[in-house]
Amino acid sequence: MRFVRRFRLSLLPFAAGCGVHLAVWAGASAAPPAASDHAAAGNSADVVWTTFTDPHGSTIELPKTLIPQAGAYPPASFRSADGQTSATFETVTESRPGFPGNDPAGDVDPTLQDCRVLPPAFRATNAHLSAFSCVAPAGSIVYEVARYSPYGSVILRIEYPAGQKAFWDQAVSRMSRSMRQQPRHEVTPYG
Repeated sequence: MRFVRRFRLSLLPFAAGCGVHLAVWAGASAAPPAASDHAAAGNSADVVWTTFTDPHGSTIELPKTLIPQAGAYPPASFRSADGQTSATFETVTESRPGFPGNDPAGDVDPTLQDCRVLPPAFRATNAHLSAFSCVAPAGSIVYEVARYSPYGSVILRIEYPAGQKAFWDQAVSRMSRSMRQQPRHEVTPYG
C-alpha cells in the first residue's frame, strides 16, 4: 500500500551512494531559504533547524531549507528551494500490531520504483523501526524510515541528489532521531 511507504524514516549509517526523500506537514510556515543554503553549509550543524508538528501532534526537526508545501497533507510535504530535495512526514494511528501502519516487517518494503537495485544498499528492521536507503532509478538517493510506538507509527521519506549526500546524510540522521509520535486515544461514541 502506497500510504504505508510514506512512513519510513531515516537511520545512519547510510550506505554509499544512498540518498533521502523527506516530506513533512505543510501546516507550519517557514521563510523560504536561498536555494544554496544547504549546499553552502559544510554540514548539518551549520544549518538552522525548526520543529514541525502535524495535526496528530507528531513532531520532527527539519532544516529550514525544506519549505512546507501548501495543501499537501497527508502526508506533510516539503521541498528545497531549488526543487532537488523533497520529503514527506506522516503519522499512522494504528494501534493493532501487524496491521498496515503498525507492521515493521511489512510497512517499509522497497520496490524497483524506489531502488535501482534490490535489495537496497541499507535495510534495518526491528520491533520499533523499519528503514531502507538506496539509489533511485533516476540516480538520486532515497531514504525511508518508520518509527513504531503503541499508538502506530511516524514515517519519513526523503529523496535528494547524490551530489548533496554529505549534507543530507547528516541532516536525515538528525531528522530521523527527532521524530516523535504523541499518544492517541480513539474517541468512541459510547464510552
